[in-house]
Amino acid sequence: MAEVAQHNLAQDAWVVVGGKVYDVTDFYARHPGGAAVIVANAGQDVTELFLPIHPPHTLETNLPPGSFKGLVDPAAAADSLRAYRAEQQRVENGRNALPPVETMLGLDELQAAAESFLSARASNYYSGYSLDGHSATDNRAAFRKCRLLPRVMRDVSAVSPQTTIFGVPSALPIYVSPASNALLGHPDGEFNITRGSARTGIVQGVSAAASFPLAEILAAKEDMDDEIGQPMGMVYQVYFENDRSKTEARVREAVAGGVQALLLTVDSNVGDHRQTTEKLKGTREEAEPGIKMGPFTETDQFHDARQSWRDLEWLKSLAPGLRIYLKGVCHIDDVRLAKEHGLAGCILSNHGGRQLDRARTGFDSLRAIQAEDPQLVKDVEIYIDGGCRRGSEVLQAVALGARGVGLGRPFLFAQAAYGEKGVIRAVRILEKEIVSAMRLLGVTKLDELHPGMVECLQETWR
Repeated sequence: MAEVAQHNLAQDAWVVVGGKVYDVTDFYARHPGGAAVIVANAGQDVTELFLPIHPPHTLETNLPPGSFKGLVDPAAAADSLRAYRAEQQRVENGRNALPPVETMLGLDELQAAAESFLSARASNYYSGYSLDGHSATDNRAAFRKCRLLPRVMRDVSAVSPQTTIFGVPSALPIYVSPASNALLGHPDGEFNITRGSARTGIVQGVSAAASFPLAEILAAKEDMDDEIGQPMGMVYQVYFENDRSKTEARVREAVAGGVQALLLTVDSNVGDHRQTTEKLKGTREEAEPGIKMGPFTETDQFHDARQSWRDLEWLKSLAPGLRIYLKGVCHIDDVRLAKEHGLAGCILSNHGGRQLDRARTGFDSLRAIQAEDPQLVKDVEIYIDGGCRRGSEVLQAVALGARGVGLGRPFLFAQAAYGEKGVIRAVRILEKEIVSAMRLLGVTKLDELHPGMVECLQETWR
């Protein structure tokens, strides 16, 4: 380890994982999780940090030839592995001690169950936010600024909450938003979400930064297709990467694997600043003198800061005939531009409050667009995500014109606590709340909801 410790610089970075030494100098700048975490831990044993969030063979697959440098002292490696396994055992014991999943009656209860045993690092990653977390807090608060106006004396003995999400039949007006690193919470990670989504009839959004290789998730989809007798709903998140050949390869693989739509995430063309998360990672940043007067051109090496509307034709060429949606839109003019460019629709979102802090919430953006141009909401498929935790909140959004609502964190926590059963339980919670709220509102189908059934505080933002 003494030799490894000498390679602790950005221009000379070695790490140890499971007793094996790797040179990551030529890779860290392209790390999807950001370069800072690698640089901060260069020259160290990162077994406990690395293994819980990466599937087997990640290093061998992604590092260039010659990166493996050898083995560390067996005793040091054994100590590191013992610590890792002890932590994994602690988490497993905590999960096994949870009350039956059937006793979970709300999404927040599922989150609390997961947080009762997850490490501080895992919990922070799932619930983390950029800077001061204003946008993350606003996501939850936005729904509380509106209330529902029910109608009475209507026959609601039979209620149908089914709809179409991203062109796919869905049992409910919800879908699983793409969210990375499900493996951080549970050994089966994204597979829990694939199975739970298929077995309840909702659409799964697969993250471009999923824990498991896309090929394995698509194989799990194929198994579910066979089980349920029809293609399950699955859409794939796309990031424009600096290395466009990698974007192309991912998109072609997703299309060949049978995804029904692409969600191009457009609010992450540069990295974020999740201060609390970076603190836990041990990130160190510069404190060097210097006067910077020219343009700032350095960005993270994974996301492509050059992305523009011109790139859409290229993306369409990779997926002929497939629906494409922009994810991470706030402004009405961007929705109009998406329509002009022939896209299927937009997901109004501030990335869960994890990108630009103080960015408007998806629900507030929906309200604003509905007020300014109600026809646009009819002409373009509009979805929202961020902050929704109740079935009644889903119906608020649908009444204002959204086709559906995405939930990310709730499903990450649900699968962390109870695996696939947690995903299914989360769907059943929302299903009960949606059906109950529809009946109490006096509607039997989603298309009976309309803006007149929601009244909101009329803030004035100038």
